[in-house]
Amino acid sequence: MTETAPVVSVVIPVYNSMPYLTGTVESLLAQELAALEIIAIDDGSTDGSGAELDRFAELDDRVTVVHQANSGWPGMPRNRGLERARGTYVLFMDADDTMAPEALRLMVAQADEHDADVVIPRFEGTGGRQVQALFERHPEGPIELARAMETLSPQKLFRRAMLERIGLRFPEGRVRLEDGIFVTRAYIEARRIMFCGAGPLYFIALRDDGGNISGQRIDPENYVASCRRIAETLLEGTPDREAAVALVRQFFGRKGLRFYAPKRWLRMDDAQRARWVALHRDFLHDLLPPEADARIAHPTDRRKVELIRAGDLAGLDALIRAAELLEHTGVVTGTRAVPGGIELTVAVHAAHENAPSRRAGAWLRVRLADRVYRLLRPVITRRTVRGASRVAADLLLRDRPRATLLLSGRKRGRAAAVPGRLAPPAPATGDAPRDAAAPRYRFVLPHDLLRRYRGERVDAWTVLYADRATSGDRARLTAQPGLDRRVDGVRVYATNRGNCSLQVRSTQ
Repeated sequence: MTETAPVVSVVIPVYNSMPYLTGTVESLLAQELAALEIIAIDDGSTDGSGAELDRFAELDDRVTVVHQANSGWPGMPRNRGLERARGTYVLFMDADDTMAPEALRLMVAQADEHDADVVIPRFEGTGGRQVQALFERHPEGPIELARAMETLSPQKLFRRAMLERIGLRFPEGRVRLEDGIFVTRAYIEARRIMFCGAGPLYFIALRDDGGNISGQRIDPENYVASCRRIAETLLEGTPDREAAVALVRQFFGRKGLRFYAPKRWLRMDDAQRARWVALHRDFLHDLLPPEADARIAHPTDRRKVELIRAGDLAGLDALIRAAELLEHTGVVTGTRAVPGGIELTVAVHAAHENAPSRRAGAWLRVRLADRVYRLLRPVITRRTVRGASRVAADLLLRDRPRATLLLSGRKRGRAAAVPGRLAPPAPATGDAPRDAAAPRYRFVLPHDLLRRYRGERVDAWTVLYADRATSGDRARLTAQPGLDRRVDGVRVYATNRGNCSLQVRSTQ
């Protein structure tokens, strides 16, 4: 009698994972897809994890347990499991996570229907674990490489024939981002990548004992060396050079610039900062041409890259420390159609009492600039008129607070930046005085820009400036409760979390 091969092989590296391990295996044995095998590699556990795995193996012959001496990192155990896998597909799971009962069934069905080599399940964090916005916003269905690169963890369904054809394995030993190195190559080789789940399918945990490897101290040389390997894979595996550079630029924005966020940078000493900047300066020099910097939509990120290229630690420190002063909340207070596009009016509420936006003042010049803008608005679609309007605004408002609106589509992740125009205070209504602490900005979204997002939902953020060279972190644009307006084929609405998003259905 010939034994039927499983449809899915689930590989789990296990090291001191009790009591989480019990729930992990139970969630697998409860899968609606019964044709699976569970290959658990006990990597020298000392907390009873090995005995717990053996208990499950006695109860269910779909569970295979391999005991080995501790390797110190999950790459080698995953490889040992992959070598034993017999399924059409393989999924790598961590020993503290769980899956919804329908997860494997839905992922396999999607892979079969679309002939996909990689399927990404929709994640949800547990125990306080945060997940990328991708898992909340991206619609189910095909996903482009640029968006898939936002998740490099290995908890995905891979077609095993593809992995074997290219001989893909995880780097072994203490290699940071070893999963990202593996997953990036799989993405590059995949014929199609799919995003699965109308709701969460994979529940990724934050252990309350601090046992997640991702929480351990990062060695800069090790980390940046792995980033280089991932960037080189993207450059070598993407035929279109411009697209390859864009992928590396976006990757550095996620994995490189994270060390220049205030919460990380301000905890470092001078030597650590110098070490990171030197390594990242070499990375940029070798792998990203300087002209790529102009395509970075976020002005603060663009400035950080410029300062890293220059090795300017003092400039970086000043820019990063300014972020606290520029914390704010932006709320949409008006939407309307204007010649050539739609206009959003946003009130900015600064979090810090000494924020530059609280010192807008000199409203006479603001009103004059606004009058010029309103006079030119009927013919603003002409390039020369638009340029003249900007010059006039720059002259009149050169020392006034500035703001930028950032847009990003949920499907393609295309980013765009729209400069704002400082507007006069809103008229007082009834007994309510003007809120001088909340200046308003007008952002005009041209039809040409909106066409890039046709058929997509678009999220928005605001960025404030202290001066022309110093901007802060982005803040998610919020909306007044119940906002739901349609303007020139664009729906502007409040999400269930109170944020403001756009749905671009058609444009002129």
